[in-house]
Amino acid sequence: MSGTTRRIIGFDRKVRLRWLDATAEWTMQGLSTPEIRAQLERLLDGQVAGEGPHSARGKTMTVLLHVWMAVPAAAVPLRDDALALLRGRTGRDRLPLHWGMCLATYPFFRDVAATTGRLLALQGEASLSQIVRRVAESWGERSTLTRAVQRVVRSFVEWGVLAESGDRGIFSPAAKVVVSGDGIVPWLVEAGLVSRGCREYPLRGLVDGVSFYPLDLALSVGDVSRSPRLDLCRQGLDEDVVVLKGMGG
Repeated sequence: MSGTTRRIIGFDRKVRLRWLDATAEWTMQGLSTPEIRAQLERLLDGQVAGEGPHSARGKTMTVLLHVWMAVPAAAVPLRDDALALLRGRTGRDRLPLHWGMCLATYPFFRDVAATTGRLLALQGEASLSQIVRRVAESWGERSTLTRAVQRVVRSFVEWGVLAESGDRGIFSPAAKVVVSGDGIVPWLVEAGLVSRGCREYPLRGLVDGVSFYPLDLALSVGDVSRSPRLDLCRQGLDEDVVVLKGMGG
C-alpha cells in the first residue's frame, strides 16, 4: 500500500468546462504558460477564492494547465492533435476532447471515471461512498482522497455526464455524448492507451472501457487503420489489439 499512497492525486478541484475551453483556446493561440496563467487569474477571479499557487484558485489553475498546456511528455502528440480537432467544434462537441485529455494527463481522474462507469454499468447508479471506497483501494487511504473524489464527481455533474438522483450522494447515468467527426474516435483510442501508460491494449476493452462511460462511441477497424500513430493486430481468433507506435512498452 505504501506504493499507492505516494501517487499524486493532482486532479482535486471542481472544474468547469468553460475553464477547460478557455485554457485550450489560449494554448491553441500559442500563449505561453505565464500568459495563460495570467488569463486564468482574471477568468477565475470572483469564482474561485485565494491567491498564490497553494490557494484554491492556484490549484485549479494547475489542473487546467496540466490538462491542456503543461502536459506530460507522453501526451504531447495527443494534445497537439486535440487542439487541431477542437477547431470548428463548440459547446458539447468539445467534451470528448476534454474528457480524453483529462484521462491522459491525470491517472486519478481516469480511476474515478472508471470506478463511476463500472458502478453505473453494474447497478444503474453509483454512490459517492462506493466510489471513494473503491478508489481508496488502489490509491490508499488518505485525508485528501474523499474530498478529491467528491470534486471530480461534482465536475462530472457540472459537465452533464452524471446526474444527481433524489437521494443525497447517489448518482445516475446522464444522456451519453455522441462522438462524431473525422479523427476523433481514433484520437480517443489513443487517449485510452496514453492514460494507461501502455503500448498496446485490446481494442474492445479500450472502446467499451468504463473510463469512457459518458461517450457513445461508434468505432470501426478502419478508424484505427487510418490513424498515423496506431496499428492494429490480431491476437488469437477474434481479438483485435491496438498498438501505439513509437511508445516504449
